[in-house]
Amino acid sequence: MVWEYKIIMTEKFLSSDDNLTVEEKFNKWGKNAWEFAGIVQKPYTTLGKDPKIDGDCIIFKRCKEN
Repeated sequence: MVWEYKIIMTEKFLSSDDNLTVEEKFNKWGKNAWEFAGIVQKPYTTLGKDPKIDGDCIIFKRCKEN
């Protein structure tokens, strides 16, 4: 099985479709076969190293069509 992933900044996800609840937003993604896969939190910056991501992200996955 091959997966494809969609990574969305948390702020963008929460502010999209402002008239929907968080549950309704997840259900909307689920109708398009996207499954919640996890959250990646922005790491703290240490020793002058910049983090690879700009903020917290929500990750979705779905089976990739061949």
